[in-house]
Amino acid sequence: MKHSRLIAVGAFAAAALPVLALPVAGQASSDRAVQSSAGTHVSVRVEGISSTLLSETAVSAKAASIDKDGKPTDTCEGDTAAVALQDATHGHWTAGTFSSGLGYPVIGVRGEEYPFTSSYYWSFWVDGRPATTGICGATLKKGDRLLFFPQCSREVATSCPRGMFNPSVLALSAPRSARAGRTIAVSVSALANLTGKASSASGVKLSAAGHTVTTGAFGKARLTFAKAGSYRILASAPNAIRDELTVRVSR
Repeated sequence: MKHSRLIAVGAFAAAALPVLALPVAGQASSDRAVQSSAGTHVSVRVEGISSTLLSETAVSAKAASIDKDGKPTDTCEGDTAAVALQDATHGHWTAGTFSSGLGYPVIGVRGEEYPFTSSYYWSFWVDGRPATTGICGATLKKGDRLLFFPQCSREVATSCPRGMFNPSVLALSAPRSARAGRTIAVSVSALANLTGKASSASGVKLSAAGHTVTTGAFGKARLTFAKAGSYRILASAPNAIRDELTVRVSR
């Protein structure tokens, strides 16, 4: 099996990197406080057109009522994806008109908005697959991974950039911990937009601490972290939805 070339990562201090919501020794962590409370522990990530709007964020979604339009009859109740999105973004998302069947559709997250007249809409995935219900109807279980990203509507596909109608979703896999100077194996899969079916993803750029490497055959690469710290690895490719994860490196 052929891997991409080996690169060393660690030319920059960990503090200079965007870091996911994972506790690191010696640092305060709001996630630790969240995880200690009762609720369903899940993660939320939001990708925008050109950048990550919300890195993977751990929340403890409790049964609650979400009312985005001020009408008591228009609520999402329970430990749902709507509650998790509300908690992870601190309420910084915009809802469309409430309907009894779908609840609130997502119109915008952290200022990136796509109204119904737009060429895009917000896609919603749970655990590497497209959700089969709206965010108000998606009851969560422990460990669920929620992903939101914009994609083109079928009705207006001709006005979308090439490849962004039903884009694949990248899925990055690597150890969450490593030793400085030791090599770790990384793999990237491409998840089919409509089904979540995985296939290996070659030619994906992996970035960390200012260094990049491209996955080779079967979506494989190898990384070496030269210094201890907490490093975010970002996976990106044309016409695909980004993925990321953090590796904590010890001496």
